[in-house]
Amino acid sequence: MRDTLQPSRPPQDVLRRELQRQRSILVREAPVRFVAVGLGYAISAFYLPVLLIVVLATVNLLAEIVSDKFLRDIDRLVESRTRRRIVLALTFLHVACFVIPPALLWHLDDPYAKALAVGITAGAMMHVATVRAIHLPIGLSGALAFWVVALATNGLYWGLDGRWAGLAASTFCALGSLGYFLSTLIANNRFHRQTLEGWAEAAAANAAKSRFLALVSHELRTPLNAILGMGHAELARQADPIGRERMELLVESATGLGILLDDILDLSAVQEGRLPIRVETVNPGAILSASVALFRPQAEAAGLQLDLTLEADLPTAARADGQRLRQCLSNILSNALKFTAQGSVRLTARMAAGGMLHVEVQDTGEGVPDALRDAIFEPFVRGPGMQAGTGLGLTISRSLARRMGGDLVLMPSSRGARFCLTLPLGPADQPPVLPSSGPPVNLHGHLILVVDDIASNRLVAATYLRHFGAQVTEADSGEAALRLMESVHPSAILLDMNMPGMDGAETLRHLRQASHGRADLPVIAMTADATEDHRRACLAAGMDGYVTKPLSPDQLAEALRPHLPIPSDATPPPPPAVAATG
Repeated sequence: MRDTLQPSRPPQDVLRRELQRQRSILVREAPVRFVAVGLGYAISAFYLPVLLIVVLATVNLLAEIVSDKFLRDIDRLVESRTRRRIVLALTFLHVACFVIPPALLWHLDDPYAKALAVGITAGAMMHVATVRAIHLPIGLSGALAFWVVALATNGLYWGLDGRWAGLAASTFCALGSLGYFLSTLIANNRFHRQTLEGWAEAAAANAAKSRFLALVSHELRTPLNAILGMGHAELARQADPIGRERMELLVESATGLGILLDDILDLSAVQEGRLPIRVETVNPGAILSASVALFRPQAEAAGLQLDLTLEADLPTAARADGQRLRQCLSNILSNALKFTAQGSVRLTARMAAGGMLHVEVQDTGEGVPDALRDAIFEPFVRGPGMQAGTGLGLTISRSLARRMGGDLVLMPSSRGARFCLTLPLGPADQPPVLPSSGPPVNLHGHLILVVDDIASNRLVAATYLRHFGAQVTEADSGEAALRLMESVHPSAILLDMNMPGMDGAETLRHLRQASHGRADLPVIAMTADATEDHRRACLAAGMDGYVTKPLSPDQLAEALRPHLPIPSDATPPPPPAVAATG
């Protein structure tokens, strides 16, 4: 077994964390330490020569200042063994200068001086064994100062008079107390080391979680891009009112999923257990109606009646986070339908005092047992019967409602479960922005090259562009795009950044070469990585624009508008049939 007194040298990152934490604690408790040290020196001056106390205090202070200067430059300290040895020497000097006065006081024939010596020594030992134990070599250098001063002064006191029995007995007691002090220091260092290792493991797990969430988000954006793209295309072609209503519901749901994927990438929201609230002008009644319509097919398939009652006092425009409201409603309605075997689910909405939206969802299911009335809002707690699910829906909904200034509670009910969602609605200064029913631009006369290794992504982008009236040519790789550029002259390029072989960044470098003769060709990055860092990296690499998947017509038009002459008042051509090409 490895000796705990001789730990192996930690890796540089662990060493850096130890030294950083050591200095941060020393700096944080410095005011209290300086006051206590100054008071100890001042009282000692009543019993010892003042000049000696002044010299010791000055050396103590200088050693502390110089040591902090070395600790402040962590990078050089980690890389230099010599600098670390200097810090250890300064620590030894700093502690020795402070424990010399109590060591001398102990040998005075004054009970008050001895009491003072015990108090100062105990405080100094506690400081070294706790605060300076984070980095073990620093703690051991402080402990060594105690050993040297204690044994030296004790030997001088007893040995000069030849009292060898007293020297032996006092040395034995001193070694015992110093040994216990040393074991305490090592135990505290082990505790600090385990704490730092736990923090490192937690940080690594958090980084792995973030990478996983980013990967899942990236992979989900490819099928979502196809769903949203074809939904927009079919919505523009749809003339039947019922068909348009269904397609609008599909597009709205896919758009909501895209927003949720954006929230997954918001690391601060994930790490802090919150999601950002984006207040905008919305139509509460329309959101409620769309949310109920989304679950009506599920209710009909289960033989349930899903009713919606909107009171006349609901405003047609108000300030709220429509996406979060939809998310809350989705979780509550899903929960109600899941636990209702027969009968109905009813959603009723009205305005309450103080501008609060009051939404009640009442079902005719088996209800919530009294033992679970509070627990159902806890994470991973599921209702009676252990139905499938994660048990997070109600937890998320209550958290979101409270973040928005409202709440979600379980109300008393004679039959089934009755949930009440309250949210504040602010006064609207403008009407809600309605989604565009068709592309507002005309790209007649422009040829756009779409480069993506996934056919569905090329199909979505090509569909939007043809809807704008543009001609489209496609390439499934960076190499294919470069070969195609020898025979075609596009007005702009939509370039996927994550392709096997030659990725988007490398393809861009080749496109910008003078040999291709198109160094000024607008190139728009098209990527499923929606992080702000990736957007900045793409623009810094020379991209002229940046669009994220899932694509939308408005997003694509806004990315192309600064680089192509796009008359916004032109009437777009009829949408073409959706067909894969290239």
